[in-house]
Amino acid sequence: MTPDEVDHGLTLDELVEALLDTRERIIQLREHEQFLVSEIHDAAPSRKTETTFGLVEVSKRRNRRWDHDEVTKHVVARALDERVVNADTGEVEPSWVAVARALRECAGIGYWRVNALRDRGLDPDEFAETTSEARSVRIL
Repeated sequence: MTPDEVDHGLTLDELVEALLDTRERIIQLREHEQFLVSEIHDAAPSRKTETTFGLVEVSKRRNRRWDHDEVTKHVVARALDERVVNADTGEVEPSWVAVARALRECAGIGYWRVNALRDRGLDPDEFAETTSEARSVRIL
């Protein structure tokens, strides 16, 4: 069945209107959720509190604006100083191995820039498994 064959009983305008209305309600619910979270933080006597609904744990997350270039330079410099020497052979590990290990240990890389990998002749599909896909609609 193609999208033209879908019998949903609504016009495109009606669907878009419903989507916009839903997004507005989601915004309102998120605002209410943040209000409740703030109130719970203020009311909780400790970090972990047992309630009739179960254990409630409150925590704070700090957002940081990193100077990525500076952190990278320092991590790389330290990694080069910390290169591992094989006790049996006396060989020093290659620089790139030490740098790669330090970056994996210090950086929380959650994604790779697909176009930048392609620009370097690397196929992103060789390094990743697609676990899900999501559709989106932008209304401009």
